Amino acid sequence: MFRLLRGIICYTALVYLFIAHGKHIQKWLVGFLFFYGASSITTIWYENGTMASISMILNFLAFLMLLWYIIPKINLKNLTKKFTLLFVLMMLVNGYLFIQLIELMKDMILNYTQYLFMILSAFCGILLAFLALFYNHYFNSKLSMSFMLLVFLIIFAEIFRGIAYYDLGYSIAFVYVARILFVGSLYTLVHFSFFDLKTKRF
Repeated sequence: MFRLLRGIICYTALVYLFIAHGKHIQKWLVGFLFFYGASSITTIWYENGTMASISMILNFLAFLMLLWYIIPKINLKNLTKKFTLLFVLMMLVNGYLFIQLIELMKDMILNYTQYLFMILSAFCGILLAFLALFYNHYFNSKLSMSFMLLVFLIIFAEIFRGIAYYDLGYSIAFVYVARILFVGSLYTLVHFSFFDLKTKRF
């Protein structure tokens, strides 16, 4: 039921934003909610190898929508040595932790495509985390801080959802943590969308 509710919540938020923003609704936001909601709904049949692969592909596409928003706002000329070092450390440490987490799930993963897109989504999450940190550090505004919060809520919601689903430990507690973070991330996304449009107008 929660797998279905995740999708319903995503599409409810999307319909609300269509009504609220009309033709001004951000394309990346439509793409994110559409793919994220579809990914959530397809997890109803996650025990089927084909549907599990489709779910992970849709999840990866949702992450790409967030990159679509943030990448044009990043100017690599402003990338200092300190942030370059931070990026390398994040890639090494978080990449290692993500791979270790996925390795724990490996025996329960149904096929190579699912595994591949889990890896791609993980590294996409690491890149998003770095870009969100850099974006907030450089602009240091309510908008940049809101986006950074959005990204980290989504990443941690995904991590706790994976731990709970694959029963890697304290699964019941992590189910509720994942749910709270998921709802918090969508609340932040809706709030951010209004803030983003307001900033563009002024």
